[in-house]
Amino acid sequence: MSIIKEDTIKLLNGQLNKELYSASLYFNMAGWCDKNGLKGCSKFLYGHYKEETEHFEKFRDFINKVGGQAVISDMHAPQSDFKSVEDLFETIVKHEQYITSCINELVGKSMENKDYITSRFLDWFIQEQLEEEELFNDILVKINMLGNGKLEGRNLYTFDKSMNTLNTEKHSNDVEINVQ
Repeated sequence: MSIIKEDTIKLLNGQLNKELYSASLYFNMAGWCDKNGLKGCSKFLYGHYKEETEHFEKFRDFINKVGGQAVISDMHAPQSDFKSVEDLFETIVKHEQYITSCINELVGKSMENKDYITSRFLDWFIQEQLEEEELFNDILVKINMLGNGKLEGRNLYTFDKSMNTLNTEKHSNDVEINVQ
């Protein structure tokens, strides 16, 4: 018997699968960057792949802890081709906004059900999504500063080099692109 309602377990499993999809999306993005010689961006995105895998594991552990069963369901293959590095990071921002809306729905449902256990668990994800959106929006600002929306040549090189040093544990205020 589970500690929380079965419909909440179902919603949590839905989010678990979205986190797995997110990890797969970042994995594909990193591969695209590798293919296109963007080793710094690739390293950064593989770091986010690992981070999303940890989010998936947090949901798995919580679902199992409250007496549910974590279940992976079918998912469509994440995008793996992008027009440009700008397109890739714009895709990330849209995806993170979507994930934020999904977390908000879960929070709303847990509050509606007076499910304080789930609500408390989701607090960490609320803060995480705020940091993720800030980070990636700041990266888009830097892209626009460097290349007026289109990175090429030396600016693309500079951007990629800076992404190589960007620690995935740090967020928005730590995005620093050094132009030499």
